Amino acid sequence: MSLAEVVIAKRVRSLAVVGTAKNVGKTVTMNYLAAELSARGLTVGFISSGRDGETIDSFTGEPKPSVVPPEGSWVATAEGVLVDTGASLEIVDVQERPGLLGRLVLGRVIEPSPIELVGPTGAKELKAVAASLLLYGADIVLVDGALDRIAAASPLVTEGLILATGASAHDNPRTIAQETAALAWTWLRPIPPDPKVVELAGEAMKKGRVAFLDRGPSGPHPTYSARVSRYETVLGMEEQVLAEAGNAAYVAIPGAVTSKFLSLASSWPEQKGLAVIARDAASVFSRGDPGVPLYVLHSANLLAITVNPVSYRGISLDPKQLVMSVHRAVLKTVGTDIPVFDVVSGIRSPKGESSLAMG
Repeated sequence: MSLAEVVIAKRVRSLAVVGTAKNVGKTVTMNYLAAELSARGLTVGFISSGRDGETIDSFTGEPKPSVVPPEGSWVATAEGVLVDTGASLEIVDVQERPGLLGRLVLGRVIEPSPIELVGPTGAKELKAVAASLLLYGADIVLVDGALDRIAAASPLVTEGLILATGASAHDNPRTIAQETAALAWTWLRPIPPDPKVVELAGEAMKKGRVAFLDRGPSGPHPTYSARVSRYETVLGMEEQVLAEAGNAAYVAIPGAVTSKFLSLASSWPEQKGLAVIARDAASVFSRGDPGVPLYVLHSANLLAITVNPVSYRGISLDPKQLVMSVHRAVLKTVGTDIPVFDVVSGIRSPKGESSLAMG
């Protein structure tokens, strides 16, 4: 199956494309997907969690590929960038709330041409705009994101996720593969297996406070009770929160789950067996297994990974080697066959290598 066929088979209506670093092929992936989905009769919507589509990279000063929405697709962007673009849009909505580059404009592409995407950065606003594009007629909305603009990838915003990585992240295929596998591990965190734990953690998070879930007396079915703390966050309060954990089985954290907290929790001398529950993977600021059980209330749907073997620094890796390295590392780390693609060369990972998960 091609990348577009993977997306279609999953029947997602919103999809985040997130780059693990600058210039790893995120825009190329979006353009490829849009063209392939459009060719299959689907109407595509576009929105960015922030700003994307500039012709010159503000970080490197190098030329960047532009976002080119197909004819008939739907776009959300700021009115301030439409002045300098050749994009021809049939505007159907202008939202009143102004942003840095003007109000958000929603329109349909009459004539394909490069366009700069500027959208909201907050999860709630992104979800609302994506819903609007779907109502206007998009079959699937592509949301541009990055690890420093992580709201797009939250399962509370989009139904699916594609990670884009490549030679701009590192010049060693093995390192790229290991870092991507660690990131995939984080994004594939499961929901707690006990429905009661899920219920109690969800109720605690609605209060916006860190909560401890204590296990009741042993019996045929485990029972739990929640202790809601005074802490709204663990950021800067890691030791204090853990000091109050007592014999808790779980700690539910409504905001950012810091790498420091996870590291301390894995070796806290007074607490053994404590598990951490985050709202979703977008709230976890750590990559890879931290040595403490980590769960989420809302699980992400990682559909695929794309790689770009070429970097702006002049590095050019072997596409097949990079695809295979990333695929093997992710399979070994998470035990799930996540397909890996180089959409430019057409190389993709093979299926059926389940034995690698044991190595």
